[in-house]
Amino acid sequence: MALYEGETEVFSETVEHAREELAAFPTVIAQYAYRRAAVDALLAKHGVADLPLAAVAGRGGLLPPMPGGAWRITPAMLETLAQARYGEHPCNLGAPLAQDYATRWGVAAYIVDPPVTDEMDEVARISGLPALPRRSVFHALSQRSAARRAAELLGVDYAANRWLVAHMGGGISVAAHRCGRIVDVINALDGDGPIAPERTGRLPSLGVLSLVQDGTYTFEQLRRIILREGGMWAHCGTNDLRVLERRMDGTSCCDKDGTSCCGKDGTSCCDKDGAADAPPDAHAALVFEAVAYTIAKELASLAPALLDGGCGTGCGEPASDGSCPARIAGVVLTGGMARSTRLTERLRQRLEWLAPVVVLPEVEEMHALASGVLRVLRGQETPGEYA
Repeated sequence: MALYEGETEVFSETVEHAREELAAFPTVIAQYAYRRAAVDALLAKHGVADLPLAAVAGRGGLLPPMPGGAWRITPAMLETLAQARYGEHPCNLGAPLAQDYATRWGVAAYIVDPPVTDEMDEVARISGLPALPRRSVFHALSQRSAARRAAELLGVDYAANRWLVAHMGGGISVAAHRCGRIVDVINALDGDGPIAPERTGRLPSLGVLSLVQDGTYTFEQLRRIILREGGMWAHCGTNDLRVLERRMDGTSCCDKDGTSCCGKDGTSCCDKDGAADAPPDAHAALVFEAVAYTIAKELASLAPALLDGGCGTGCGEPASDGSCPARIAGVVLTGGMARSTRLTERLRQRLEWLAPVVVLPEVEEMHALASGVLRVLRGQETPGEYA
């Protein structure tokens, strides 16, 4: 949560909810009161309740495909999210929470660059099965904000260049940004993409079908594994990259008082003094390498998407034969996993031949939300109306 006065951040604070606490709720929408209580506590802590607000912005949820930019939150949008018509994800709570607080202040509420932002090239929508076209669902707000910041750092115009961007968190999304449009997306919510802390990433299709056919898993069990209990969690029993790295090194994975647990069965891997009780974990090291390898592979696989669409001013000059050199301005790594120097350096080694690698671990999503709403308040952008 954050409060902005114009472009200036007044405060920003993150509240992390324990996986075990969230597991007590049968659905995401059932977490509403629990998460609202956490926001209420932050409002009281920072004395926001008595301030005159101009607008409220929330993270966008899983809605039908729509262009990027700001969208006014409407009753129809809230109904779609409450029924999880397009999928269930914690981001579905962003708009309801924003509207709740906007109503209290008597102002408008918006979402900005929702995860269903769809600017894909038509060719990118085609899969090998007509009944299953590829969808654009990804961390649009984080990705576009990080790419714009990378452009500032490199001294170039975001909208006049080409970028490969990865948001690396509990789920990992990878996208190709070409001249201001996000023209192809690797959608982790559909079971695609790299190995992630909680998501399996790309799996062999026939192997998945056989797991259902032979009764190993029901459809719902397998869906949960693919989206919430796969990846690092399935291999190592943790969705925390920091824990995985400590296991690799054979160093303590505990808090200073030695009370933390990191075993898959909930048992401690530490002595009472907080010292490690295990040697370096070779399997953890292999899984870490697989995570880095698949992230790099998915990023590199999107390079051809940057060739199409013409060059445009600043997007590279055509060669003598009329072809476009499509120079990639940067590979941008953002999200919580980008705080890992070991991971980002491994990705840099694998990707620097493509373009300069820019690491932005502190995702500026709050600033992106504020900036999007400011453009509306200043009359620089007309918000979309969800019906």
